[in-house]
Amino acid sequence: MLQMKGKQMTFIELSNNQSRVAIDAKQAYSAYREAVRSARQYAGGMTWKSVNGSDYLIKVINRSGGTKSLGPRSPETEQIHAQFVDGKARAIERERSLKQAVAEFAGMSRVIGINRVPSMVTAVLRKLDAFGLLGKTLMVIGTQALYGYESAAGVHFDPGLMATNDVDFLWDARATLKLALFDDAVADAGVLAILRKLDKSFDPVRQQPFRAVNKDGFYVDLVRQTPNPPWRRHEPVRIAAGDLTPSWLQNIKWLLSSAKFDAIVIGQDGQPAPMVAPDPRAFAVYKHWLSEQPDREPEKRRR
Repeated sequence: MLQMKGKQMTFIELSNNQSRVAIDAKQAYSAYREAVRSARQYAGGMTWKSVNGSDYLIKVINRSGGTKSLGPRSPETEQIHAQFVDGKARAIERERSLKQAVAEFAGMSRVIGINRVPSMVTAVLRKLDAFGLLGKTLMVIGTQALYGYESAAGVHFDPGLMATNDVDFLWDARATLKLALFDDAVADAGVLAILRKLDKSFDPVRQQPFRAVNKDGFYVDLVRQTPNPPWRRHEPVRIAAGDLTPSWLQNIKWLLSSAKFDAIVIGQDGQPAPMVAPDPRAFAVYKHWLSEQPDREPEKRRR
């Protein structure tokens, strides 16, 4: 039992079998993520193209079909082509095999009850991770971060403290992000566009431009540290021009300045996802401070 100034937070340790499956599932997913990243270097393709009677090795280098010549046919370029074809085949097979392993562990996770995190939360985490926003640009704060901490500790916290139908992301406005590398939708609308790739029903909430909600009433909120001074102009207002506008929060710099905490969590559908949250010590200090603020909603203070 975790105690802090008269408050208690109950938890249950995982059984040996639950711990074993959790470890194996996380390792399989970590290997799968690495396989996906490795396979990206083979994106596009490589082919021979005849120009004025001579063959040239051509590589597709971007989503819009841009190409780059690697030179005329020669023993060197033939070796480059052969290595590319072989490497791509091996990368595809490794990704396929590990994806199957992740799916098998997902079933086991559901059976033994380590599937904790709402599936929409883990789906959002995976999608943000795929676009490179999770960690460097965004991290989870609020109640959902507890799933990351319990996963690392090998325990389950009291479900009553975890129940919520939203997820909050802290945006680090200091981070640089080249949205032009993504497709047009993400370049134009950032996080909102990514959410809509997951669920087309996500829309901004009127009068609350920092939040999006889907047809099932699931909310995604963006927050940021209040600029100091507030009228400072050199920081961007939002991630992309058509994106959500993060809400300003005081003293969130405590979380921005803390070390990032990485964990693998398991969704209610059994599928794992990466989670990046603040250092749990900084999180606890911030939450304690927040609970003592006079304008804090009473039902949220115990969280």
